Amino acid sequence: MAISFYEKGELSSGFRGWRVVATIRGKRYQKYFSLKRPNTRITQELWRHYQETRARYYEARYMARSAAIQYLDFINKEHPTTRPHRGVGFCGITLGIGTGRTTAREVCFFSVNKRGAATKFYIDEQSSLSQAWEWAVKHWGEVHEIRPKDVAQKLIQVPHPDRFKALRKHMNDDEGQDFPASVLHHVYAEQRGQLETQKVRETTKGRLEKDELLTMYANLERQVSEYRR
Repeated sequence: MAISFYEKGELSSGFRGWRVVATIRGKRYQKYFSLKRPNTRITQELWRHYQETRARYYEARYMARSAAIQYLDFINKEHPTTRPHRGVGFCGITLGIGTGRTTAREVCFFSVNKRGAATKFYIDEQSSLSQAWEWAVKHWGEVHEIRPKDVAQKLIQVPHPDRFKALRKHMNDDEGQDFPASVLHHVYAEQRGQLETQKVRETTKGRLEKDELLTMYANLERQVSEYRR
């Protein structure tokens, strides 16, 4: 965005006045506001003030349009430099696999990025996939000043566990890493729990309906299964 004033003689066309130029999504926009009065009944001072006001208005209009488009692109498109299999469909959050809360083991995580700084939200025994996503998205909304309604929309778009599975494969096959399958354990924990609960419902034929009872039953089933091994 730029607004420039030209005195007579500065441009070969002889134009004298303001020019407003803007480039939005690669398309160039420009408007000219000449100091040449349409008739002599309008004073030079009044016409100059009028044309300058119009030029400032269009500058502000272009700036607002550019800001709105940048914001929409930010919340709806991945950054061009996002590395393979790490994007989540918008800017500011990426998937990752690496050192967890301690250096003892590696886990999956969501990384909220801003100006070279990153805050990681780990998926481990302390926080599930959906919990880590919720905390990451809320932090993303705060640091990037995202509208509440847009944050709410992203909260329900929890990435599927298979996204981390694909990332692990890519990093091992193409980036020289050697992450074991165990890094995905906590990523799939919720999915395993849902399958176990569904299995319990089918096994008990609906006799147990409370979530706590279903969970307890599923845990007992798992413990018995592990004991029999």
